[in-house]
Amino acid sequence: MARRFTSSLVAALLAGALLGAAPAFASAPEPGVAAHPDTPPPPGQEKAPDLETAFPPAARPGPVEEPPDIDPTEASMDLPEAIMRGLGLHEEKTPEQLAEERKRKFHWNAVPFILTSPLIGFGFGVAGAGVFRFDDDVAKLSKFATNVLYTVNNQLSIPLRTSIYFGSGNWSLVGYTNWQIFPAPTWGLGGNTPPQNEVIVDKSLLRLWETAYRRVFSDLYVGAGLYFDRYYSVSDRGVEPGVVNPFTTYAYGTSGPYNNVGISADLLWESRDNPVNATKGYYATATYRAFPRLMGSDFDWQSLYVTGRAYFPVSKPSVLALWAYGWFSFGNTPYLDLPSIGSDPDARSGRGYIEGRHIGKSLLYAEAEYRFRIWDFVGGVVGLNVHSASQQRLPGEPQNAPVFQYWYPAATAGIRVLVNKPTRTNGLVEVGVGLDGSYGIYLNINENF
Repeated sequence: MARRFTSSLVAALLAGALLGAAPAFASAPEPGVAAHPDTPPPPGQEKAPDLETAFPPAARPGPVEEPPDIDPTEASMDLPEAIMRGLGLHEEKTPEQLAEERKRKFHWNAVPFILTSPLIGFGFGVAGAGVFRFDDDVAKLSKFATNVLYTVNNQLSIPLRTSIYFGSGNWSLVGYTNWQIFPAPTWGLGGNTPPQNEVIVDKSLLRLWETAYRRVFSDLYVGAGLYFDRYYSVSDRGVEPGVVNPFTTYAYGTSGPYNNVGISADLLWESRDNPVNATKGYYATATYRAFPRLMGSDFDWQSLYVTGRAYFPVSKPSVLALWAYGWFSFGNTPYLDLPSIGSDPDARSGRGYIEGRHIGKSLLYAEAEYRFRIWDFVGGVVGLNVHSASQQRLPGEPQNAPVFQYWYPAATAGIRVLVNKPTRTNGLVEVGVGLDGSYGIYLNINENF
């Protein structure tokens, strides 16, 4: 069943407004919560709140550009401004003050959050994010996002994501660090695993990832990355020793400690007009990762992640957004690193299903969203998504059977509220409904993709 939760959105936004936060890029907590804020990630995959992606938006060289203002025909204000006006605390800024604010090199915000779900019980913490200009010659702003989440079940997660642009916009560093102690459910490999297969997997993880990108021409970037994961402990909870279950029957990475140490080769195409809330353009990445024993990994394995996104203006300010990805693993991939729904770099896929509900050696995913305006700073979104996890090849089964036999569609609908006008940042409250009574309620900052 899909994870459900509640969160104090208005309180968080008000806190952010009172803190004088500029561009709002943080979302609720990350690990293990459908409110994405990065929710117990499906096994072994961490999510980070409000993370745009594990790969950076393009940083173009050229003169410094200020964040684009919202067209006044689209929104006269954003939600924090509306709240402050309602409280009688809003002060109109002069054009000079607005210009000075846009020129500031560092903006940040911090917001407390409270959430609950069947998996974590009750959780609380603080999320923080900011943007800054590391190099005066870079048009794109550098970013960071982090949070601290603690739950009544003694679950803890502290992620940090960074994107830094320098060298006149020709270079970019994208980092992801996460330390967590966080259980997550799993049902075994394949696309047809019954609910009664559920096993809770405990793990403790330290993750350190860093990727460097270099622009080669136009909107194309090439990159290389270093990866280190240390799983301090991995175990299936509440299962007697020797009892067979869908988790322990897998041969790799079902007990700890163990290490993943690897490198990557990356390609990136980025031509979106705004990485936070695109109205036109394209985004595509291809990342091949290798974790050989000779580098210190406990298992020899590789993965390939290929994704593409496209944005088409329909009638201003409505947008049709499309997203698809393929995720493939090879070799002796540890269980917690296998492709699973909801474990994409943004942790936004498969809304309508609990994270990690379907896992396999490979995963295919596609989604379409129609985003539209309802009134002033309030908009809406409707969408469809579908995914399939690959089937295992078992002895005695036809070897020509389709690898992707079971497909799981879901429908989504939600409200989008403008929470930062200069950066076009939206807050989202969304419902996703899948098959067999699966559903979820999601709270996010920034568009889903």
